[in-house]
Amino acid sequence: MLVAYSSDDVHFLDLNLTAQVKRIESRLNWEIGPYHHPESTLVISPSVRENLQLAERIVAAAPNLSGWHFLPAKPPKLLKRLAMKLPGKTGAEVCGDAWAYRLTAYNRLEFFDIEVFTDVVDSISGGDLELLARRLIESLVGELLYLERFAAVKVFRHGESVPGEKVTPFRHLGRHLAALLGEPLSRVETRVEKETG
Repeated sequence: MLVAYSSDDVHFLDLNLTAQVKRIESRLNWEIGPYHHPESTLVISPSVRENLQLAERIVAAAPNLSGWHFLPAKPPKLLKRLAMKLPGKTGAEVCGDAWAYRLTAYNRLEFFDIEVFTDVVDSISGGDLELLARRLIESLVGELLYLERFAAVKVFRHGESVPGEKVTPFRHLGRHLAALLGEPLSRVETRVEKETG
């Protein structure tokens, strides 16, 4: 697997990992990256809240392999630009660098609704825009916080809604949420490891 990852052999990785992961549960996914560790990291992505404990059990049962680090959810990513593209036929693409958001907290910060104000006019479908916005949120806060803490996500195109007061540049979402929760974003991944290790 390390050789396939190092040589960017996506076909081998997809053929050998996807079927095995999907055999456990169809909504599980995987991702490989260096993230915040010197080792290569294999993430077993729960994709939905109901799979969080399953992903944690899978990672807890993973063998100790030299050069590899395992996580039960995608950690926050360090993004230079908030650009994302969907694979496949639509190839929808957005850049959220100019976007803004507004959070509404409930039950003493137990969970949040988020409104995302984009600069997208009509270049992509509503479904693709929402999917890309959700993926960007997940990338900024990490999959664990996204699944545990976000309830409603409402995405607006340019001109659909006037953001008004109390909006924040989208790129600050990860740090903003970490500050509200009193937990530095860099420690979110450590928390996941402690809870599953």
